[in-house]
Amino acid sequence: MKRLLKNSLLIGAAFLGLGSIGASGLVAKADTTTTPTTTPATATTTITPGTIAIKSAPSIEFGTVNSSADDTNYISSSFSSGLQVANPGEATGWSVTVSGTPFTTGTTGGATLKGAALTMDDTETTPVAADDADNVSTLPTFTAKTPITSAPAIVLNAAAGQGVGSFTAKYNNGDALLSVPAGNIGGSYTSTLSWTLTNAPS
Repeated sequence: MKRLLKNSLLIGAAFLGLGSIGASGLVAKADTTTTPTTTPATATTTITPGTIAIKSAPSIEFGTVNSSADDTNYISSSFSSGLQVANPGEATGWSVTVSGTPFTTGTTGGATLKGAALTMDDTETTPVAADDADNVSTLPTFTAKTPITSAPAIVLNAAAGQGVGSFTAKYNNGDALLSVPAGNIGGSYTSTLSWTLTNAPS
């Protein structure tokens, strides 16, 4: 009986000892904080400007009209297109002018439409606009009313750093006027229009 009690006490002590070791062995681990580091890098590109160009320029049609004994104004019946200029990234600025030769029948010794005056106007609500709605460049300056003579007249003008992208000046069919003085004879007359791009603002 004494031996059993002694063994029981030893076994109890053993269990207590195990319990004590287990309790002291459960130590909470503190959270560790990692400080973020930043490594600098770059993204680079080189954009090479392209060549500024006129993509389209209008011809003007007045059709077949009746002659008159008096001074007469003829209104254009159509424009073949708008005036479209593309500038792929050039910062120099640019301008477009137009000039015209006298109206003639085109044959040697043929008739000339004496004293005739050709004028363009523009009745579009938004006469000039970028072809891309999200274009971030400043629009070129547009001259709506333009007399077309042998002297070049400015139609579009972009200052340096402006007018980058593709732009179109639109005309309505009746936006040109041909004034013909009395005394001219009937015939089929043509004037050659020259649309000239200068790779610099005017």
